[in-house]
Amino acid sequence: MNRWLAGNVFWPLTERLMGRDTMRRFRALTASQHWSVNELAVLRNRKLRRLLNAAGQHCPFYARRFREAGLCPDDPNLTVEDLRRLPVLERHTIRAHLHEMTWIGCPGGAYPYSTGGSSGEPLRFYFDRPRQAADWAARWRARSWWNVRPGDPEILLWGAPVELKTQDRLKACRDRLLNQLLLSAFDLTAERMDACIAAFQRRRPICVYGYPSSLALLARHALDRNLPPGGLGSPRLRAVFVTGEVLLPHDRQTIERAFGAPVVVEYGCRDGGLLACGCPAGRLHVPEENVIVEVLDPSTGRPVSPGQTGDVVVTNLDCLATPMIRYRTGDLATFGGHGCACGLTSTTLLEVTGRKTDQIVCPTPQGLKHMHALSLIYVLREVEGLRQFRVIQRSLNALDVEIVPGAPFTDQAEKSILQGLRQRVGPQMNIRILRRERITPTASGKHACVISEVKS
Repeated sequence: MNRWLAGNVFWPLTERLMGRDTMRRFRALTASQHWSVNELAVLRNRKLRRLLNAAGQHCPFYARRFREAGLCPDDPNLTVEDLRRLPVLERHTIRAHLHEMTWIGCPGGAYPYSTGGSSGEPLRFYFDRPRQAADWAARWRARSWWNVRPGDPEILLWGAPVELKTQDRLKACRDRLLNQLLLSAFDLTAERMDACIAAFQRRRPICVYGYPSSLALLARHALDRNLPPGGLGSPRLRAVFVTGEVLLPHDRQTIERAFGAPVVVEYGCRDGGLLACGCPAGRLHVPEENVIVEVLDPSTGRPVSPGQTGDVVVTNLDCLATPMIRYRTGDLATFGGHGCACGLTSTTLLEVTGRKTDQIVCPTPQGLKHMHALSLIYVLREVEGLRQFRVIQRSLNALDVEIVPGAPFTDQAEKSILQGLRQRVGPQMNIRILRRERITPTASGKHACVISEVKS
């Protein structure tokens, strides 16, 4: 597809058809990225008051929480410092009060969503079109720092469904119009990786997007096939954007060697939104026009100083369906303060830790197949009544699935888990469902929900 048509005609058209004002927001963010710290604060405080007003009027849970904290959303002088009078919002609180904290009739409509993330605790909530538009606008602004524009040829190594439904086929058609090609990260056999290499060389994308562990696996495979350094990329490849899990230093080196382009971190989560993006100077910039990101000391709950690591707590300023106000994401990040060598003044993060996801290795008649662990997470997080889960691959042929069931979890739900997992890992895998009262963290203290003990 012609790059100009994809970026200037089809991208704005598809966003408008989906009810998202992404183009307007993109233009606004492009202008505001050069604002001073004080100018950003004025905009942020205004949007914060709007969010708190809407939440207080339409969500009984927040109306009660504001009263208990003595917080008045109508206060014209309300700032981020006042926001800290509210307690941190936890996942279990959302599960217990979802109905009370959701505004179904919000502008743009409320759409059900779910996430399992790496915590293994499925969470259901609602999002709206304005939040989607804000996320996409921030993503494309960050890509512009790397001279990547909407419509530029892109390859995504990402989650793809096992069976294509009607909406999946429509999305595939939309991807073609937008110059995007989706390659599955859930089926990385040696044969499939060879096909991925051929696709990269044929398409010569300007940008690449995907899970870092899957891209690193593909990069190692390419280098083992004696592809020269940079052979997965081309002179026009500007950046490899990675998201969804922690980027390990050796994976960064492998990806950069195979693709011959810088690796850029995009940090976000389904429940909190797009939270930070990497710049050419190496820092992660928070889109403060859209979100408030606090990094809090785990022991005191107070903001950490630059260079210190703490809990990530987010307030999404653009989501009115299920407002996420001071929501603890479960991630740890190192706070970077304001200012950066790139010239932007927004708040920065130096590093994000947590959410490392293992690859699952499955035997097939054709050889070993590597699957991104989200392929299994997608099965489990949609199950009604499942409070927590953890998948442990003990060997090439053994998979233990620990679950903490709650109401209304049924025997039929357990059968659906087995069926969904079997569809992905194949008949050779012995799958055990183990019911638990609780799932304890690993020895490192992490709550990883997919662990592989297989070294391949």
